Amino acid sequence: MSSNSISLDIKSVLGALVIGLVSVFGLGWISGSAFVALPFPVLSVLSGYILTGMAAGLLSKGETIAEPGISSVLVSIALYFILPGLHLQGFADLTPELMLTMGMNGVLLSFAGAWAGEKFQGTQEGEASEEQVMEWGWVLAGTILGIMVTILMSTLFIVVFGLNTDPQFIGFVIGLLSTGFIIGFRSPGITIKEAALAGFFALVIDLDVLTIALVPPSFDGIMISLVLGTVLAMVGAWIGEKVQG
Repeated sequence: MSSNSISLDIKSVLGALVIGLVSVFGLGWISGSAFVALPFPVLSVLSGYILTGMAAGLLSKGETIAEPGISSVLVSIALYFILPGLHLQGFADLTPELMLTMGMNGVLLSFAGAWAGEKFQGTQEGEASEEQVMEWGWVLAGTILGIMVTILMSTLFIVVFGLNTDPQFIGFVIGLLSTGFIIGFRSPGITIKEAALAGFFALVIDLDVLTIALVPPSFDGIMISLVLGTVLAMVGAWIGEKVQG
């Protein structure tokens, strides 16, 4: 076995660690101060793990999926010991068992974010087949990106404007347009259908988040959101393709 196969980029580990500490603790502080219930602050922290992995994957040279994963373990350890001492209202009911579960899920999501970051960077790119109907790698990467961006935007708008439907809607619109744009801009060839499917998947998970953490949406709201979210991702991808071209 060659030494390159087991070597680690220490700079990437340290960079991902800094990004992870800032994003995870920053989102934890913001959401934990704004909410009194546990679900949404936990989801905001988990989105910080995705951001950690994705940023590290985008900023690093070559394939550095393992490095953000290692850093996320260190972030989880710091979170386990430091977060309870911050006495944030949103994490008042957080038990050691939930802390451990949140950390393990965070590590998993950081790997997913790192893979998506490498995909958007281009180091995971393979040769596209003319017979391939759907580029599922871009669907998965776009779904990961869409979940992270929409949760981050929703958190920002909720903190600034409160639990108001209109600002949250604006946050989702910006998030899904951005997701489609990045897919269209960074991917080779035409990937509008991939962006549409990624937007649909991301919105399904976002609706799960709203149902669990906040207020369950109405039937009409769910149907309108799914259709509108898919269209927004397609429009964003179309704009991205035009800018790329």
